[in-house]
Amino acid sequence: MSTVGALLVISVRSFAWSTYPQSRKTENQKTRRRRCVSVLTVVPKLPPRYAIAVSDSVVAENQVRGAVSDIGAKLRNLVTRSPITNYTMCLSSPTLAPGQSQAPESRCNGSCSLDKNGSRSSSTTTSSNGSNGELKLRGHSIGARQTKEPERELDDNLGYKEENAVYKENTEKEQKAQEQLIKDQEEEDEVYKPEIRWPDLGAQTFLHVGALYGVYLLFYAKFYTFLWVVGTIWVSGIGITAGAHRLWSHKSYTASWGLRVLLAFAFSIAGQRDAYTWALDHRIHHKFSETDADPHNAKRGFFFAHVGWLFLTPHPKVVAKRKVIDMSDLEADAVCMFQRKYYIPLFALCSIILPVCVPWYFWGESLWMSFWINFNMRFTWTLNVAFFVNSVAHMYGNRPYDKNIMSVEAPIVSLLAMGEGWHNYHHVFPWDYKTGEFGNYSLNVTTGFIDFCARLGLASGRKVVSPDMVKRRAAKCGDGTRFLDDEFAHKDQVWGFGDKDLPREDLAELAKMQN
Repeated sequence: MSTVGALLVISVRSFAWSTYPQSRKTENQKTRRRRCVSVLTVVPKLPPRYAIAVSDSVVAENQVRGAVSDIGAKLRNLVTRSPITNYTMCLSSPTLAPGQSQAPESRCNGSCSLDKNGSRSSSTTTSSNGSNGELKLRGHSIGARQTKEPERELDDNLGYKEENAVYKENTEKEQKAQEQLIKDQEEEDEVYKPEIRWPDLGAQTFLHVGALYGVYLLFYAKFYTFLWVVGTIWVSGIGITAGAHRLWSHKSYTASWGLRVLLAFAFSIAGQRDAYTWALDHRIHHKFSETDADPHNAKRGFFFAHVGWLFLTPHPKVVAKRKVIDMSDLEADAVCMFQRKYYIPLFALCSIILPVCVPWYFWGESLWMSFWINFNMRFTWTLNVAFFVNSVAHMYGNRPYDKNIMSVEAPIVSLLAMGEGWHNYHHVFPWDYKTGEFGNYSLNVTTGFIDFCARLGLASGRKVVSPDMVKRRAAKCGDGTRFLDDEFAHKDQVWGFGDKDLPREDLAELAKMQN
């Protein structure tokens, strides 16, 4: 009966406490401490099976409480405090020997600890002592006085103190991890020392020295040879600009199967690696421009951006970013992947054999002259024109669309590179198939070629940028040089009231003011 009575007392008190108003709970904080002391006289008398049941309910309840506490401070304020947890925390108080009394103001030391989620949980396990009926904790009995653990004041707000302590500890760990990551990156930058790739340096040296000899021989070559080398330069340039750049790198328009085959062969004449690899490095260049992940980072100097990056080992970040750029669209392009798979034989056929043998076979040019002019000089010229986009077009010119990046507007580069010199615009709006704001074919031959193919039905889906978008971006980020040196200067200026270029919004506002 005593056991049943004890359980009845605990149940009644639990029900009464759960229905207690929150304000009354706050007011009776000291009363709860005294209640803990009174319960100690009841719980030790429970048989082991009931004591274990109480302990199990405590563990289950604390697990639920740990999950609820993660929801947030607002929801935690709505959760009522269970008296069983209070009883369990009070179990760690030393049991008084027979004949001793406990002062009313004595406190109960909590044996609760924090679980992984930062919520309060109990590590209490109970067992029955046949002699005195004491409950035992893990590693010590209730009757043994606890001197190892410091006294911890109970928190009345569902363990906020402990949870805040854990949150602070986790925050400090995250900060330390972030600092360590930054430190590792700095050490990686310090450790990185570019090494010369001697085979590539030797190849570049041979090409450039041989190109000078090819220029000399050009004065003694036949006129058809001169026309032939100009034609191959133009075709290979289209392969770079309309193929590898605007089509495969930026997806700025859609090309038919026949046009893609033509562009793949034209790009093979240029000899600037396969289109897949070229597009991969170019996407990295746009995504991480002017950083260590940029393959030809202009911040490392003119020479490096122009040609040095080809015969120096790449930065580790460049290698790392090559693994994260999405290339699934090119991997699904059969023409692009064919050109990648058979690049070496295609390069040998399209860039060496055909350009050299055609003048020799059709108009009797010597193979010696044809090699140095139609391969060496032409190949080196095409390389350096493409290099100008990486070097000159990132250093010398205006920045009308975004003054915060290094790319500039370089009309001379546009003339040589068939429209690729409007680089500040291109880096701001890389999906525009024109790579420039204005469709001037004289300084953007590639745009004219794509438009011509569109009329033939070979190209479609040409992507552009709206004038309003360009205007907003230039007004927000530009250096103020937009429309400075062309026929569009003063486009938005008026001479006074009555000018036909006065915006409609201004006219409507003026009409309201006059009324």
